[in-house]
Order: sequence, then C-alpha cells, then structure tokens
Amino acid sequence: MNRKQVVMLQWIALILLVVCLAGFIVYGLVSRFTGGKSEKKAMEAGNTTTEAQSGNDTEGEEAQAVLPTPTPDPVRTYTLSFAGDCTIGSLIEWQGTQPGDFQSVVGTDYSYPLSGVKSIFAADDLTVVNLEGTFTTAVDAVVKPYRFRADPAYAQVLTEGSVEAVSTSNNHSGDFLEQGLSDTHAALDVKGIEYTHAGAPLIKELDGGLKLGIVTYNTVENWDGLNAWYASVKTDIEACKAADCDLIIGFMHWGTVEYLVEPEEWEVVFAHTMADWGCDLIVGGHAHILQRMEYYNDVPIFYSMGNFCYGGHLNPNDKDSVIVQAEFTRNAETGEVTRSGLRVIPCLVSSQTLSNDYCPTPCAEGSEDYKRIVERLQWSSSDT
Repeated sequence: MNRKQVVMLQWIALILLVVCLAGFIVYGLVSRFTGGKSEKKAMEAGNTTTEAQSGNDTEGEEAQAVLPTPTPDPVRTYTLSFAGDCTIGSLIEWQGTQPGDFQSVVGTDYSYPLSGVKSIFAADDLTVVNLEGTFTTAVDAVVKPYRFRADPAYAQVLTEGSVEAVSTSNNHSGDFLEQGLSDTHAALDVKGIEYTHAGAPLIKELDGGLKLGIVTYNTVENWDGLNAWYASVKTDIEACKAADCDLIIGFMHWGTVEYLVEPEEWEVVFAHTMADWGCDLIVGGHAHILQRMEYYNDVPIFYSMGNFCYGGHLNPNDKDSVIVQAEFTRNAETGEVTRSGLRVIPCLVSSQTLSNDYCPTPCAEGSEDYKRIVERLQWSSSDT
C-alpha cells in the first residue's frame, strides 16, 4: 500500500470517528430534551390529579356547608318547679347576733342554703319560690311582731340555688316600707332574678318558645276586701291572656289564720274561680305548714306548700315541705300546650331534726318522712 492510500484510510477513519462522536452528542441532546418533556408531563399530570382531589375536597366542603340544618322536634316538654316560703334572712332583732339564726349559720356561704335541692332546680326550665322577706339595709320598718331582713348580698343565695324567679306578694315584702321593697327589687335585678307581684304578673317566654304568665296576690294583712282581691287577680289573668301566654300559673299568698291544717272555704272558692278564669296550675303559701292539694276541672291546686328555706324560726316544730314540679308539653306547629306530668318531691326545711340549719333537703323515697308528707298532701302516685 503506497503512502497515498494510507493517508486516504486515515482520513476515512477520522471522518468515521467524528460522525460517531456527533451521533452520540445528538443522541444525548435528544434524550435530554424528550426526557425533560416527559418528566414535565408527569409532573403536570400529578398536579392535575392533586388539583382534581383538591377540587373534590372543596366540592365536599361546599356540599357539607349547604346541607340543610336538621329541623328541631316541634314537640318539647318543659319542667316548672315551685316551692314555698323562703325567708332568706332573720328577724331585725337578730341579724347574726342570735346564735343559730340564719346569718349566723350561713355567714357568706351563699351556696349553702339551697345546696340540698340545687340539682333539682338546675335540671328544670324554671324555678319559682315565695320570697318572704327583704334584701335591704333600711332601718325604718312597719310596727308588727315579725320583720325579716337580710343584706342585699344574700340575694346570691337564690342565684346559687338555681332559682330564676320569685313572688314578692306576701305580708313581709313590705316590712321595711317602700325603701325595703325597692331595695329588694334592686337586689334581685342585679342577680338577674325575675319577680312578680299583684298588678305586675310575670310574663316570660322560655327557651324553645313556651310563654307563661305567673299571677300573684297577697290577701294577708290586706284590708281591701274580697272584691278587690278578685278584681286584681282577674285583671292580671286577663293581661296574661292578652300577651298570648300558653299557660297561666297562680301563685297565691292567702289565709286568715296560720297553721291551719285545711284551707279556708273562701280560699277554695277563690282557687276554683281562678281556674275558671284560666289558670292551669295554682300553688300557694302563708300557712307555714302543708295543706292538701286537689284537682278542680283538671287544674291542680296546692293550697300551701309550707315553709322551704325558712329563716323565720330557729327550730320550727313542723319541718315538712314540698317541691311541686309540673310538666307541660308544647307543640310548636299547632300551638297546643298540655300538662304532661305532675309530681311532688317531699322535703324537710332542715337537714337535721334538732334545729333549723336552713338547708331544705329532699326526703328519701319510701322513708317515714316521705310517706307522711305524701299523706298530708293527699297525693296519689297515680296523679299526673
């Protein structure tokens, strides 16, 4: 092979080498380009999936947000509790200076007096008691044997005991004249406790829509006479009707003589008349002992619920008491309200027998105390 042929072969080999190198370079560039696009597409696909999932989540949230609110049951039952005479305080002559009086025993432990019954009152829709006394520091008082007073701070006793409303229609709310009554109402206002008295029925709408009216009157030491008493109560009942109350409760303070076992005949007639005028339930007090209950045209009447949290006596001989609980069921669609339950909870005004510790306590069911109170009320377990 001559020199010319050798040079020719060298050039051919060099050209082939260059071509191969160029092919590798081109292949690498193409692979990098197409691979990047594929990766981008995969990422875009992944993003699309994520967005789709996110979109589904959003749609789910929107679907959940627009779900209709469950319709509340139009039928609801309400429990109302009533108890008797509550003297949160003591005689003006005592006021913590007499060993064993209300202020001496309670001090500033305002949760103590109603601690034995708080769980009962807290579980109902409304608790009402007769507030027989004053929350005042006034000194000027009416001239009579028994005048009851406590510092306005003692209104907290009612709040701590889950009492939402009181009647001030009784013969001791005016013991310290207009100033004492005004101070009492102010103390109740501060604690958010509602009150009612003659000429000012308590008209209240409970959560859920039940609207009730509570009519009260005090016939004790009231010399206006039966006709005036009737006129006042009838006017207040009509006011409740005009306010479209679903039910009307009578909470009376009545009786000529204390400690009578039976209600007086005129009280019975008065109660029946109130039922005829539109009362759905009638409770009462002032006798300081229990009196029987009865039904008149299916209206329950408790003539006297006795004392309850009673600071008016260091050790009353008769400690029997009761909580009356009535249930009323309201149909929001039809507006119909019916009494669906009635029960009594026998109590003693004190948790001990040797003295008054001002802590009303439920009796154990079936105990001698329990059976005695049920018998005094002439209550039957079949009563509803």
